[in-house]
Amino acid sequence: MENENLEKIYFKPGDIVTVKQDIPNRPKMIVVCKVSSYLRDPKSNYFKGIKCRWFSDSKELQEAIFNTKDIQLVWKNWIQNKE
Repeated sequence: MENENLEKIYFKPGDIVTVKQDIPNRPKMIVVCKVSSYLRDPKSNYFKGIKCRWFSDSKELQEAIFNTKDIQLVWKNWIQNKE
């Protein structure tokens, strides 16, 4: 299967991403967080996507949740938070 050779990419807060589709004026976005949700049982979380923020051409702050298959990494945030 051809997908077996693909390297998994994990997005972290602070990473800069963009959409994979070649569309005009596609924004560069900053990863805010991973979004997950649960149905009835709080122990059964499921992954919804990656929350990203960017500024539109009219300088308005935008926010949306993207599937990891729809975005690609532009710049990796190498700063690690020490807790």
